[in-house]
Amino acid sequence: MEEKKETTKKLDVSFYIAKFGIPLLENKWVVIIFFVVGLLITLLLSSFIKPQFISEAALQIEEPFNEAASIRQGTMSPRKASGAYVLAVEEKLKSKSFAKEVLKILPDDVKLDLELPLDLRSQILAGLRNLARTILGRSKKSDDKKETPSSTTDEDNRYLQELEKRVGIRVNSGIAMIWITAATLEKNLAPILVKSYLDVLLALNLEQNKAGVQGKIKFSMEQRNSARQALDKAEQQLVKFRNHYQIPADLRMTPDTEIQAQLDTLLGNYEMAKEHYDRLDRIYLEAKIREAGVLVNIRVLSAPMIPLRPSKSAKQKVLLVGIMMSLAVGIAIILIFDFLRGPIRHEKDINDAVHLPIYGSIPSL
Repeated sequence: MEEKKETTKKLDVSFYIAKFGIPLLENKWVVIIFFVVGLLITLLLSSFIKPQFISEAALQIEEPFNEAASIRQGTMSPRKASGAYVLAVEEKLKSKSFAKEVLKILPDDVKLDLELPLDLRSQILAGLRNLARTILGRSKKSDDKKETPSSTTDEDNRYLQELEKRVGIRVNSGIAMIWITAATLEKNLAPILVKSYLDVLLALNLEQNKAGVQGKIKFSMEQRNSARQALDKAEQQLVKFRNHYQIPADLRMTPDTEIQAQLDTLLGNYEMAKEHYDRLDRIYLEAKIREAGVLVNIRVLSAPMIPLRPSKSAKQKVLLVGIMMSLAVGIAIILIFDFLRGPIRHEKDINDAVHLPIYGSIPSL
């Protein structure tokens, strides 16, 4: 019984060779044809696929410019921005309005790159369309003119959608860092796309900081003007008092105690008003100086660079999948036709056909 179980468990290699190996060898030309055709098709399709080049920039977000705090602390040393401020910068970078500003300064060659899709399916379909145009002898420019919408709004919307797919924003609010990455099909254009985002961000940040400084300048100027009026008033009262009692300007002490008390009060008011005015005038001048040299509170730690090699390419994957599918189709067709014909290739085929035992075999001469 144990011997019978062992014999039933043994794999009959000759059966599989007869059922699958021999048909494949007899019709190997079918597999070869499918392999060659599949290889040519995949080579054609892979020629339409362009590799992606990615460039990246790293930013350090510092605390926004605060004139009043800087004057109180007596320092201009930057500090990392809060997490809420960093997230606000992230939302600005991801907003559609920001992308519109970027679109205004994008070079034409970058816009042409945006017209080409990044996903494999779209690239292959676009390549097949261009091939069909070439075969039919149709002008691509004329076709493009027919396909291009008359409204520039639709064209801008396509660019904006492509920017949303190609540009990535990563944030670490804990360390106040933002990374901007951009993917293009031409390696020289990837850093240009990232730099366009940087230029718009820094320009908007500079305008925001200038607006903040100008608001503080206006406020400090109003305070300084009111302090100047108070100083002029105190000075006029002091001069009038001295003229009334004929007290020289350099004299601060008088023998009359009542007059001396009034003089001390007027001198105290004048010195207090002058000190207040000088302090506000110094704040105003410092604000004007900072307005002339105001800087953005965003530092570029890592500038975008031209990538040395593609960061993503699916040509090899398409080739491998195409070759495997062509071989699989060729083998499947051979086995299906062989199964439908039902040839006798093994002892099991005879047993299944006539249900009679086999006593021997005649060797081929």
